This record gives sequence, C-alpha cells and structure tokens, in this order.
Amino acid sequence: MVNPIRFGGIASGLDTESLVKQLVSAEKTRVDKFTQQKIWKQWQQNAYNETNKTMANFILDTRKNLGLTRTTATGTLVSGSINNVDWVKKASSSSTAFDVTASANAPSGLVNIKVNQLAKGANVSSQRDLDSSLTAESIIGAGNFVDGKATIKINNEDIVLESTDTLSIIAQKIRVAAPELNASYDSGAKRFFMSTKNTGEEATISFDNDAAKSLMLGLNFVDETINDIANIPAADSTRTGQAALIEYNGGTPIKYQSNNISINGLNLTLKAETTAAEAVSVDTDVDGAYNKIKEFVDEYNKLIDGFNSKLSEKTYRDFHPLTDEQKEAMSEGDIKLWEEKAKSGLLKDDETITSIMQTIRQDLYKPVFNSYRLDMTEEQKKSETIGSIYDFGITTGSWRDNGKLTIDETKLKDALRNDSEKVLNTLFKTSDTPEVTINKDDTPEQRSAKQIQIDKRKSETGAFNRIFDNLTSGIKNIVDKSGPGSESALLRSVKSNILIDYVTSGYRSAIDKDVSEIDKRITRETERLASLEERYWKQFTALEKAMSQMNSQSSWLSQQFGGGQQ
Repeated sequence: MVNPIRFGGIASGLDTESLVKQLVSAEKTRVDKFTQQKIWKQWQQNAYNETNKTMANFILDTRKNLGLTRTTATGTLVSGSINNVDWVKKASSSSTAFDVTASANAPSGLVNIKVNQLAKGANVSSQRDLDSSLTAESIIGAGNFVDGKATIKINNEDIVLESTDTLSIIAQKIRVAAPELNASYDSGAKRFFMSTKNTGEEATISFDNDAAKSLMLGLNFVDETINDIANIPAADSTRTGQAALIEYNGGTPIKYQSNNISINGLNLTLKAETTAAEAVSVDTDVDGAYNKIKEFVDEYNKLIDGFNSKLSEKTYRDFHPLTDEQKEAMSEGDIKLWEEKAKSGLLKDDETITSIMQTIRQDLYKPVFNSYRLDMTEEQKKSETIGSIYDFGITTGSWRDNGKLTIDETKLKDALRNDSEKVLNTLFKTSDTPEVTINKDDTPEQRSAKQIQIDKRKSETGAFNRIFDNLTSGIKNIVDKSGPGSESALLRSVKSNILIDYVTSGYRSAIDKDVSEIDKRITRETERLASLEERYWKQFTALEKAMSQMNSQSSWLSQQFGGGQQ
C-alpha cells in the first residue's frame, strides 16, 4: 500500500506531522515492550543452546579421552567398553617378536606367548623381466580378443582389457575391479606385482578363466618351463594367504587371520616367529588409571563451575534490550556495555539447569549394582552391590564447592592397586537393561512399568556413566525448551535420536512458540498504531478544514466592514 502524501498546518500553522508522531510515540511503548521481550527470549535461547553445546562437547571429549569412543576412518563415532581401554593395565615384555598392550580386563600376572607362524597375505609377482612396451594383446595373445577387447576374470570379477592397454593400465583395472587387491607395474624393476590387502586363509588371488591364466603366463607369474595354460598347477592359479598361529600359556596353537590379535585382554602385534615361549608381565597401571580418572573429574568440575556461574549471574533489571531507535541514539561502545548488562542473568536460577545438576548429584552417590530389582531384600542388595564412589575417595567438597568432586589420591590409588575392576565397574559399568522412554501418551500402567525399568537400568550403571546419561537427558530437555540451534549434528553425535521429540513436534521449541506469540502481539499492536495514526491525521485534517473555513469567513467579514467606511 502506498502511503498518501499529507500536508498539514497550512491553515493552523501547526507542525501536524510532528504532533502526530509525538502522539503515536506515546502509544508505541507497548510495541517496544513486546520487541524487548522477543529479543530477551532470543538471547535466552542462544544461552540455552550454548549450554547444550558445552554439555555435548564435555560428553564427547571426555568419553574420547577415556577411550570409551573412537572415530573410524569415515568419521563415525563408535562406542567402546571400559574393558577395552588401555590405561588401566600395563603389559611389558622384552620380546622383539611382538608388541603388546593390555586392556582393562587383562588378568594381572605373567603370561607366556609363543609365535609359531605369522599371518600372511597372498601374493604373486613376475619371475622374469617385463618390457614396459608390452600391451595386453602381446601379453595374453590375440586369440583372447574380440573386437579389440578381452575379459579376464580375477577373484571372480570380470575385467575388460583393451588390446592396447599398457602394463600400468592393466594394474589400474585390476585394482578397480577387485579393490581387495594391490596391483602395480614397477618400470624400474621391470616386474608386475599383485598382493592381497588382508592376511589370512581367506586372502586369495585367483585367476578364474583362460584369459586370466594367459595373463599369468604373459606376466611371468609361473615357472619359465610352463608355456601352456593347461599346465599351470592349481596352486599357482589360486594363491592363498596363511593364518597366524600362537600358543598362550603352553596351550594348543590358536589360529588368527591377522597379526593384530587380542587374547584374554592382551593386544598383540606379531612381528616374528619364536622358537620358544616369551614372557609378558601384566599389572595395574595405578598412576595411569588415577590420572585418567582425575582428568575426568577436573573436566567435570569445570562444567559444574560453568553451570554455577550461569545460575548465580547477576541480573540488571534496569537494563532492558535496546530497540533499533534506542541504538540509533547511542555509540557502538555504549551499546556493547549496555547489552553486556542486559544479557547478564539470562539463566539465573534456571529450573532446567538446576534440575540437571541436582539429578547428577543425587545419582553420583547411589550404589552401583551388578543386578537390581525393586523388590530385592537388604541382604540381596548387599550381595549385588559393587560399590559407591565414596568407597575409594571420590566425594563432593564443602557446600561452597556447589557439587564439585574431590579426590583422595591415596585412597583412590590404594583401591586401584587392590581391586581395579571394582573401581572401574563402580565408575563405568554399563547396564544390559534396555533403555526406555516415557511418552506423553503412555497409560499410567505403562509409565509405572517403564519407570521401574529406568530405575533398574540406572542402578546397574556406573557413577560416571550416570553423569553422561543425565547430561544427555538434560540436553534433550533443553532442546524441548529452546531447540537445537545450529548444533543438530553435534547433538546427534551424543545420541543419534536425541532430536526425535523436537522433530515430531514440528521443529518448534517452547521458546519458538513464545516468540511466535510475541510476533503476533507486535503485529496486532503495529496495526493498531497504524490505525491510530490514520485517525489522528483525519482529526488534524478536519481541524485544518475548519480553520480554513474560519479564516475565509474572517477575511470576508473584514472586507465587508472595511468596505463600508468611506
């Protein structure tokens, strides 16, 4: 809609436009109030999203540091067990035939390892020189080509060769068709090489048709006395790798398809065969385990410090968000200082974050059970209890510490030295009880049954894993309140289905809904102000018209009276 051009004050001499602006401005305070409410809500939303980002990074970073997750070559996060971490036990050996590390579940003591055989892959190479000018046709013979093309079958894969293909191109086509194989031509050595990428008895190189066997002859893969594919031994046309064989503590040989093996908590990289058993010593790495636990506690305390800082941040009630008009009258420096005050206390005494902290604290001190049922007797609970964190010196400090953890170094190291398995299970045990979620449409009976299962799962979960679980639940609660912001991928790295409720709700959080309602109020109020402005203009226009008529009458009277005097 085109705004009409208005002229005021012609008859009255009033600055009509200025007067209308002042009158409307007096009514505009409600729009400004709603706008400030909207800005404050958006600031709070950003504060919540930053809190979620902090919690997500804490979970991901500490779990990675503890070895509870690892990143694959494709960038995927994979969860692991505390039993597989390498910082609890240490293994030492003077052997040069293998490298060895110990997982947390490796039994302490001496172990004897004998390497009878290394795992190998299949391989084949030219027995005599090959000229780099050779082509596919000259290698396998013109009789294998039809219309300039020949199909060789290697590892049951069809590979189409052109008659003019060079040795390097042949190698490239083999690698593409059979990616489990290495294939190359070395022009310096004048030899063609093929090998499997994996080791073991399933690692094979097979030449499966006559054209492929002709390739074997042409690449000098067989003895020079063989000049016909019919005479190629079966063992030559199918090359197979071999498995590794080791003896553990004098037992019968155990077969592995790789030289990287795990046995009874030991991780071995085999490098050479041995003529006799060689000793490996396994013991608890008390200092290493203590340092990992302390690193986790230090990071946890930083997280709690951040929470406490936000919850206790001072609120400046006289500093409201600035409107655009207010910013126009201020310098950038003044705006920055003002907004620092206005943004202070966005999460002061926040119920959601306070609830997260309270739940974490409550669950930290509850005992961890091997197995748990709601109807267990005290005697059964006692027999199924693994322990609590205060058993080995991890406690909350004084009330001034607001939930931060402290470690009694001597007590924790003694516990690790005497029973590291108990310490690890108390901190990091995972429950086999399936995870369930209470839904809004569940019946009271369903809610009750699910709550029993949730309590069982929590009772069977280690104290530090409870921290992860409660933070994950807290992230989900904040997403329901404020949305994921720009961190959807990060939050899904914590738990793949963490945004499911947000998605099914139509991608609208509680704050999004609040902002939408405020926008509606702003729109209604803006429309009311536009209508009010129009009414004021009509009133002033009527005034101008009346003033104009009065002025005309006054002028006419003056003329009449003036005209009668001679």
